[in-house]
Amino acid sequence: GVPGGEKTNPTTPRGGFAPATKDRVRPLRPDFTGFAGKFVNVSPDTLVLFWEDHTGEGYEIATALPFQAVDTATFPGHTFYFTPEYDHSHQLIRYIMTADEPVHYYDSISDNDRKYKELTAPQRELYHLHLVNMDYSRDYLVNSRRSFMGMFPFGGLPIHFMHPANYFGQHISVVSNERYFVTNPPRKEGMEQLNSKMYRKRRKLENDGSDNLSLKEYRSTEKMILNMTVLSCAPRVFEIPNFLSKVEVSHLLEITAGLTLESSSTSGDNTNEAKDDLTETRTSTNSWIYREQSPIVDAIYRRAADVLQIDEALFRDRDPSERRDVSSKAGMAEALQLVHYSKGQEYTAHHDFSSPHTLNVHQPARFATILIYLNGEDDGLVGGETVFPRWENLESHGGLQVTPEPGKAVLFYSQLPDGNMDDLSQHASYPVMEGQKWLANLWVWDPIMEFN
Repeated sequence: GVPGGEKTNPTTPRGGFAPATKDRVRPLRPDFTGFAGKFVNVSPDTLVLFWEDHTGEGYEIATALPFQAVDTATFPGHTFYFTPEYDHSHQLIRYIMTADEPVHYYDSISDNDRKYKELTAPQRELYHLHLVNMDYSRDYLVNSRRSFMGMFPFGGLPIHFMHPANYFGQHISVVSNERYFVTNPPRKEGMEQLNSKMYRKRRKLENDGSDNLSLKEYRSTEKMILNMTVLSCAPRVFEIPNFLSKVEVSHLLEITAGLTLESSSTSGDNTNEAKDDLTETRTSTNSWIYREQSPIVDAIYRRAADVLQIDEALFRDRDPSERRDVSSKAGMAEALQLVHYSKGQEYTAHHDFSSPHTLNVHQPARFATILIYLNGEDDGLVGGETVFPRWENLESHGGLQVTPEPGKAVLFYSQLPDGNMDDLSQHASYPVMEGQKWLANLWVWDPIMEFN
């Protein structure tokens, strides 16, 4: 359970969906009208997705492999089209986006018997799988009033716990054994401890109430209770003051002195990035900090695991003897992304999730984001607020804004309790008006971490 909070069971049976309530009070329509668009290539051919601007010029967005999907942030009235990989001048189909129909399918087979007969056995399996998913998606929309962004029947309910967000201002307290560092441990001693076999094992309180917390002489002695406040119920957004100590904030900033910051990317692996520069959606710079870099960074991961009520062993690669109930031994948390915004830089509204491979039975995706601010107003920062432009509420058409403060964290979920992606989790970083902005992102996956 969650100390100080209540544990709910908002999930539905596997393959089901939460029904819409007829007498539900309707939230105000937000000023922001964007949403997630998904484009599914239901054909044996490789296609290219283009976005068309108001002048009629097309910009390449992504390559859609056979029977795979691509996604992007979009707005009502936006125009997209698919072309063959070999001829970008030939538009196979055009889509004009509406919020009521954010998912589009290109099916070149249903009305073409010859093409269907030419499919290989694996291709026919993929084709029929998409037909099943389309049927399920229609039922899901009718019953939940939300578009289904997944791939039925794969995936399922999240394996991780989700904190309830039942009302604005709801308080949830989480006890963490990972007490604050109040002094930097000497590097040699710290790394010796970090690399020791015992340190990698999950620490548990002993029967006499003592603990075997490593490097205790450099940490606070007080019991650590993190107090979370619900800022939004849909999407689920929580504010966590004092997630990091001043020493821990300074440590992350000191690490940046030895890093090379590059144009911001969106995943902590070595895959190619989407062509964000075409639309100038993100103008910041970033680098990656790995858990093994220092005991303080490791402590941040362990504390994050406590906040999320997830076993910290799932945040790192594990020995075969650990968590045998989990199929993958790879960690489910990405490297910590350190991001820097200079004056005028921003990140327009986007989602943290993307479509996994069609045949991946796990349908892995980002589950939760912990965003950690490393500076704020007292450091000369003006602007740079994090905004959730589509939060549901009864008082404001504007977005939910969170002001950066050093050490403060924001937790939000990219998935719904029924396993669907939460389109309302779309968020942005407002432009920095004065000064600079530093933050760190920690992304946690469900049920495994596997980049497409």
